[in-house]
Amino acid sequence: MRIILTVLVASLALVTAWTLRELPSVEQVPIPTESPLVISATPVDHQGQAFLLPAAQPVRAPVRDTTITEPTPDANAAVVYHIETDRVLFSKNENVRMPIASLTKVLTALTVNDLLDGDELVIVGSGSVRVDGTKQTLYLHERLTVRNLLTLMLVESSNDAAYALAAHASATVGVDLVAAMNERAYEMGMIDSTFTDPAGLDDTAFSTPRDLIKLVRAAQRQPLLWEPMRSLVASVSSSDGEFTHVAENTNQLLGEISDIVWGKTGYTDGALGCMILVVEIPNGNGTLVSIILGSRSRFTDTRDLMNWAKTAWRWH
Repeated sequence: MRIILTVLVASLALVTAWTLRELPSVEQVPIPTESPLVISATPVDHQGQAFLLPAAQPVRAPVRDTTITEPTPDANAAVVYHIETDRVLFSKNENVRMPIASLTKVLTALTVNDLLDGDELVIVGSGSVRVDGTKQTLYLHERLTVRNLLTLMLVESSNDAAYALAAHASATVGVDLVAAMNERAYEMGMIDSTFTDPAGLDDTAFSTPRDLIKLVRAAQRQPLLWEPMRSLVASVSSSDGEFTHVAENTNQLLGEISDIVWGKTGYTDGALGCMILVVEIPNGNGTLVSIILGSRSRFTDTRDLMNWAKTAWRWH
């Protein structure tokens, strides 16, 4: 009997040892967990076949040629900026607050575009005629569309048109246009800017070249606004055909600098000469922006900065 028990115990030990050898160790046993869903980096189409996303096109960053000397603009403040790489290529007092004169009208146009329909008819009131006390560009009681007033305001920098649009916004949608402009500027991150009138006549208003970069970037998304600013001359008529306005562009660099996208000028005695110019770089290398404030030779400064940027920087 004792011999039989001994044999049974030995057999049971051999079976147990063999079974344990086939089982995974504790480290090998997977422990179920509630893991978050992981999405494969390689998407799968509806037929179950994997496909690769197209590779993003690299942004070519500009490289400086240090052998070419920086220009020395007369302007009190200036920047040259490359939109696609969000890079400032030239800077002079870019964060200094200064009056910007009629560059204000770019913000006016953006805000009006948000509030009013381009086909709305505007009746010109007495408060929108000869608003600067010198130059009259509109006639009392004439009717013009919002779109035509924007053209006059941006091409020939009509102060009357800016005030007519402000009066119309107040009368039709109950909005203080200047207040809406300041709100729009704040939303764009223009924290060093304050506006007090729709035309830029008041030199107590101010902005900075750095803030104006943000304004330009917003304007770039509204091609219908800046399209008229590419023309040397624009002609618009009142709705009844009684009045025709031939607006000559205040941008003297049109036809001189190639590939201009749009530009806006400004001048008051306090602000001096101001200018925004947006230019496409050849060979698909993006867009350059020049901003000049407080200059006695705004066109020369802008021309020199643009020529320098195109030669002193390379896109590889």
